[in-house]
Amino acid sequence: MFDLLQDPNRMMEFVQDRAHYGYRSARLMRQLVSGTILHCNLQVTYRCNFKCEICDFWKTKHNPKEELSLDDIRAIAKKLDQLGTLIVSLAGGEPLIREDLCDIITILNENNQFPILITNGWFVNESYAKDLSKAGLQEISVSVDYSTAERHDRQRAAPGSYQRALAALEMLQRHRKGKMNRVHMISVLMDDNLEDIEPLIKIAKDIGVTYMVNLYSWNRGNKPRRLPDQSVTNHLLDLKRKYPDFVSFTSYIEKMDRAIADGGIGNCQTGKLQMNIDHKGNVSRCTETLNEPVGNILAESIFDIRDKLAERARTRDCSQCWTSCRGFAEAMHEKPRLRQFKEFFISVKPH
Repeated sequence: MFDLLQDPNRMMEFVQDRAHYGYRSARLMRQLVSGTILHCNLQVTYRCNFKCEICDFWKTKHNPKEELSLDDIRAIAKKLDQLGTLIVSLAGGEPLIREDLCDIITILNENNQFPILITNGWFVNESYAKDLSKAGLQEISVSVDYSTAERHDRQRAAPGSYQRALAALEMLQRHRKGKMNRVHMISVLMDDNLEDIEPLIKIAKDIGVTYMVNLYSWNRGNKPRRLPDQSVTNHLLDLKRKYPDFVSFTSYIEKMDRAIADGGIGNCQTGKLQMNIDHKGNVSRCTETLNEPVGNILAESIFDIRDKLAERARTRDCSQCWTSCRGFAEAMHEKPRLRQFKEFFISVKPH
């Protein structure tokens, strides 16, 4: 703070950033109560530099010329602002493979969204970590699924990926713009890594970042069913009580055993609380239903899109997953609401 006082321009930038953050936060809390589409996955690319065993996107060649342009992103951001969709998760593929990603983040930030993303961490260096923070990235999660380099690198088919992921977390933590900008380690919970979760939480804590978990989903593409073959809920809840740095929602973890036993959780609220926009602007309920678009956000009214999503959700129930993005959107509307708001605050408060 003393350094800011010595530099009027930096102080003005700091004040403006805090004011903008406060405005977006107030809108976010209002939208949480209203029950509108709060969260949007925006697939900025399907290209990726890895060939992970648990993903199918890399098996198809994707042309970068077909991806959304910055003008497209600007138009989408304005429409999402009209709807009140404030959390925009930049997804892929590997989002950081786009050379204009910082421009995308800036556009979303300027249109009152909270840009967040998940990355494999490979492209992060000191300069990129600084640029992502400066552009206004609100939250970034780096994927690490195993507590040893050998297993992580084998699953990613990328030697050295484990060490680069940890290095990415360290750089992103070091250069985050402010204490409200979050950096997480995130793991996909599968049939062979439950015992890795506690060591990973400890590694994240040592780096100074928080930890989250996402239950594996196999429904999109042609992937094996790699859900855990044992109870996980009580073990994860014990870890959550033991480690405050483990910030996944309690209500999300509580349903994991049922999701594993039943192959998902019924009464899916995607289409009502969450939506997905692919790299061409086609809108579907989620990443699991990419082949069932309801329209194109670049060609249609956002409110027509909203109504089509709601109708699709009403007429076509789905219970084929329990991913963390769906779990977050639904958790924020579960009772007791006070617990959800408290856990949400804890997950974004200064570390």
